[in-house]
Amino acid sequence: MSKYDVVVIGSGPGGYVAAIRCAQLGMKTAIIEKYDTLGGTCLNVGCIPSKAMLDSSHHYHEATHNFTKHGIDIKGTVNPNLEQMIARKAEVVSQTCSGIDFLMDKNKIDVHHGMGSFVDKNTIKNPRTEKKPLSKRTKLSLQLEVNRITFQEWNQTKRELLPPPRRWN
Repeated sequence: MSKYDVVVIGSGPGGYVAAIRCAQLGMKTAIIEKYDTLGGTCLNVGCIPSKAMLDSSHHYHEATHNFTKHGIDIKGTVNPNLEQMIARKAEVVSQTCSGIDFLMDKNKIDVHHGMGSFVDKNTIKNPRTEKKPLSKRTKLSLQLEVNRITFQEWNQTKRELLPPPRRWN
């Protein structure tokens, strides 16, 4: 069983930033992600892919409706190429996920792929680990032991951590 000071479940925008900060503070850190690539729902199937497609759609709209106002004349018809739009979206997602992989390597954060779940207050189970590693930092551990689990909230107004709720002490 691998032992860590901190295990972050989910590598979305909140998770990977939290893992990096913990590693920077000297904690032995691991992150668990259910997708084959890091970045969580936002980077893999949500925000980033949607915005990449919207950006391409916006360019098409500009070309068909607004370019002439700016003195740009296009001869012939302008047609969207959905295959190319999807390929561009995939490239944007790949570059973004690769950036997070780089940050995990740079900060020596162990990456586990699968659905992390609690066995008890100090143990997290990861059933996906029976498969082969997806990247060089992917570790194969069926269970991870964590020194301490805390749940805290951020007070946006005061810009400080609130104490954990009493039920978690």
